[in-house]
Amino acid sequence: MEVKSPIVNVLISTYNGEKYIKEQLDSIFNQSYDNISIYVRDDGSTDSTLDIVNDYISKGKSVRLIPGENIGFGKSFMSLLKIADDGDYWAFCDQDDVWYEDKIKWAVEYLETQDYSRPLMYHSSYLLADENLENGTKSNLWNQNYTFAKSLTEVIHMGFSCVINSEMRDLMLRAEIENISSHDHWAELLAVKYGRIYEDDRVASIHRRLTESQSSSSLYARFRWLKGAMKGKSEILPVAKEYCRVFADNRDKDWYIANLFVSDRYSITKSLKKALYPHRWRSSISSEIVLRTLMLIGKV
Repeated sequence: MEVKSPIVNVLISTYNGEKYIKEQLDSIFNQSYDNISIYVRDDGSTDSTLDIVNDYISKGKSVRLIPGENIGFGKSFMSLLKIADDGDYWAFCDQDDVWYEDKIKWAVEYLETQDYSRPLMYHSSYLLADENLENGTKSNLWNQNYTFAKSLTEVIHMGFSCVINSEMRDLMLRAEIENISSHDHWAELLAVKYGRIYEDDRVASIHRRLTESQSSSSLYARFRWLKGAMKGKSEILPVAKEYCRVFADNRDKDWYIANLFVSDRYSITKSLKKALYPHRWRSSISSEIVLRTLMLIGKV
């Protein structure tokens, strides 16, 4: 009797993605692994994205389209994770990228050898390229000392390269969807704390950077983060707050670390505890210095 291969649900949140969505969808349909279902939630597009996706559906492609209002990418992906309830593995997918044909195959081959009762997250290497998929540089994230504190303050494993199992999905969905602004930040934090992350050094996708300033270096992302922090828009607060709410019955040392970031007003005590924390918050020294400075002045 033939054993059926595991079902992999590919989750795509689209927003005005008409320029590249066809190229991405084609790369998914060209996967060497064939038991794939695609879920697309549109986050309020005003261009022809919906028409493009509907064209695939009319041709009999396995795509479920969920039109929606604009709620942001994190909430959109979390909504998809909840909707796609029939499956074995879940893969997050950005609308602008291109997958290599063995991306899902490699993920399933690894995940099938692991203890399925444990939350698992598989992460493959990728190329960072310009909008023409040229001048690609390989991601280099391996062999880092991942800790709860680091995972709380920075996202190292990008969602578009991640595939998770059902235990990880269930753990992520303990959150209230409206409280999650970044699905990959939430996933990484939980995987480091309660599960396991496997890093595959093989390149499985190309991640498209859409402007010259973004593709030139990581300085753009750091500047955007700094600008947001100075305006009081900390990316750490939402994930820390939701972690403390969901896991309030497990108040270990990591819970209290997360709780340092949960405050509606400036607390000199919490600011000093964060700024003088004896271990590293971030992988980069320069980012570490900036973060601790922001902690002191109550911006993070």
